Amino acid sequence: MATEGLGLYVVNMFDTGQAARVLNCARFSLAYLLQQYCDVDSDKQYQMADWRIR
Repeated sequence: MATEGLGLYVVNMFDTGQAARVLNCARFSLAYLLQQYCDVDSDKQYQMADWRIR
């Protein structure tokens, strides 16, 4: 597992892309799932922002 070399322990990871495949969705993105099941439009404004800059 990739986490062994990094000394990380991942808990409760959820793959929304895999969930979309299981649900036989037309698309596999988180944005699509939010729109279809939660009626939420995700804001992509800061998607490419450098979060190190404060």
